Amino acid sequence: MVKKRRGIQSAETGVRLLEALERANGPLALKDLSARADLDPSSAHRYLASFVRCGLVRQDPDARYDFGPLAMRIGLAAMQRLDPIQLTERAMPDLVAQTGYTALLSVWSNRGPTVVHWQRSKNPFTTNLALGSVLPIFRSATGAVMVAFLPSTVTAEALAAEGRRENVDREAFTRAVERAKRTRLAYVDSSVIPGLSAISSPVLDWNGEALAAVTLIGTDPELAKPNHPAAPVLRNLCDRLSRDFGTPELRPAA
Repeated sequence: MVKKRRGIQSAETGVRLLEALERANGPLALKDLSARADLDPSSAHRYLASFVRCGLVRQDPDARYDFGPLAMRIGLAAMQRLDPIQLTERAMPDLVAQTGYTALLSVWSNRGPTVVHWQRSKNPFTTNLALGSVLPIFRSATGAVMVAFLPSTVTAEALAAEGRRENVDREAFTRAVERAKRTRLAYVDSSVIPGLSAISSPVLDWNGEALAAVTLIGTDPELAKPNHPAAPVLRNLCDRLSRDFGTPELRPAA
């Protein structure tokens, strides 16, 4: 058995105040902050006094508390050291092991969603997809979920170019995008690759925009149905990664 590491309980208690500030939309008064951290105001005030002295917290002229300059520098340093694509790649083997489906990691390029990593399952299938493949935007789950979480200024050019090359069902695509915004999931049957179905979910950044999309693909036609058990597994993974990368509080999926 692994022994639980000894720590400093008072430090862990103080962190609750920082977590309460992180969840708030702005500065908080002592009474509100202590209540959210489940501390009595006098104890919270002592912690906050220390945090103010070291720069983790600042106190505004109206006596409310917010993050200070040290907290901002720590946050920026943490963001600079994150490699979202690499960290997402590391999480994909467990996803494949849990679901039994092959997983793709895609990012948005000037031509659309582009595959940058494969994690193959134990159930092989033949496909012409490879690293560097650009997925069709209008016909892929990856395309729908990335358009749902990227600004139109980023996606407009690639959408227009594909719309000129192919006959697309724009109404169906709009419905898929709107559903992806509500559920953080998109599905397709064999519209991209005959015999393969897919489900996709976004990995978001601190601004709520798609850094990447993780997509499960397989020969099982049930995979393209919203009630498939792989759907919550995929979304939970992407939601966890999104929170690690600083995305705002995620709303419960509709």
